[in-house]
Amino acid sequence: MKRKKTLIRSQMTKPAAPCHLSSMKKFVSFFILLLFYFQLIYSQTTIPFRFRIITWNVGNSEPNCETFRQLAFSSNVDSIKGDLIVFGFQESAKKVFGSYSLHKTIIQCLQNHQYTMILSDYVGSNVIKPIWLYLFVTNVILQSERLHLLTINGETTLKVYQDKILENIFGYKGIIASQIQIDNVTNLVFVNMHLPAGEGKLTERCQLLSKFFQTYQTNSNNQSYMFILGDQNWRTMDSMSIADILQAIQENDYQNILNNDELTRMRQNDHSNGLTQCLRTFYEAPITFPPTYKYVVNTDIYLTMKDRKDRRPSYTDRILVSNMSTDLQILRYSSMNDIKMSDHRPVFADFLLQRQTNGNKSMQQTVNILEVALVEINNS
Repeated sequence: MKRKKTLIRSQMTKPAAPCHLSSMKKFVSFFILLLFYFQLIYSQTTIPFRFRIITWNVGNSEPNCETFRQLAFSSNVDSIKGDLIVFGFQESAKKVFGSYSLHKTIIQCLQNHQYTMILSDYVGSNVIKPIWLYLFVTNVILQSERLHLLTINGETTLKVYQDKILENIFGYKGIIASQIQIDNVTNLVFVNMHLPAGEGKLTERCQLLSKFFQTYQTNSNNQSYMFILGDQNWRTMDSMSIADILQAIQENDYQNILNNDELTRMRQNDHSNGLTQCLRTFYEAPITFPPTYKYVVNTDIYLTMKDRKDRRPSYTDRILVSNMSTDLQILRYSSMNDIKMSDHRPVFADFLLQRQTNGNKSMQQTVNILEVALVEINNS
């Protein structure tokens, strides 16, 4: 009993550390951790991510490797190749028997340029004019693990058809989408489509888009971008004559044509035009190239009459993005007039995504630990 009392007495009589010394140690620890934290933060660098999106109605042609090289690399800003290349094809021929030459050719061609295919899939008929979506990344990006393929509604691709009956056999209008993530932060969704054709079919085109958006579900964050690409079939309205359109093209007066373009008109804030509304919140870079449809194959001549019906030169092939920010830049938006094997001209857009990132998982873990430590010191 005496021994126990002695222990208690010795503990009670032990001199306590001065309060100001304890506070000083806490302050010094907090200051050191804070300096280390800011050193890590400010040591981060901006790692750009470049990518190109191409949309092209192939018109049942069979492009060779040189054509794919043009699509992927021509007109590059500063001659810098993209980290990612997205191909959206419509009306691409698919053979019933034998190998599919477009599919084999594009894979082999891009492999020769040190690109790896991470996704290829199609929507619509598996025989007649399928709508293909391809994603290629450089081998360097693939090894860096900066990019991850995500799912949409639990699948690597989301497919929406125009029709409900025999759509897998005869249908060749539809939408296919895929999603990737860059640096574990930014989600990019690519949506390739072939919308209903014909002048005045604006409502039908918007209905198919609406069907896609109703089907599409994702846990998108504030750093998400959706890219709408494809032969969307928006037409020049009959408020502008074919003769006036051709004259505007000759004079490079593309804005005059766009003033009578279905997509441009319906995305305006003016509801008095009575047009169906869709894609109003999406952004499109300024168009500085001539209409991409409808050409006489292998010529620069527009086909303005078919089956005794007028065919107004139109901007059917488009690329839009859901939103813009300081992180995303559109470097170029144009068509490729040298590729003439289809009645459509290919359209491409080059993008630059810039975010502050260290690309180092262990460093990020250290930052997370420091943040917890700072909170604990502050609360102690």
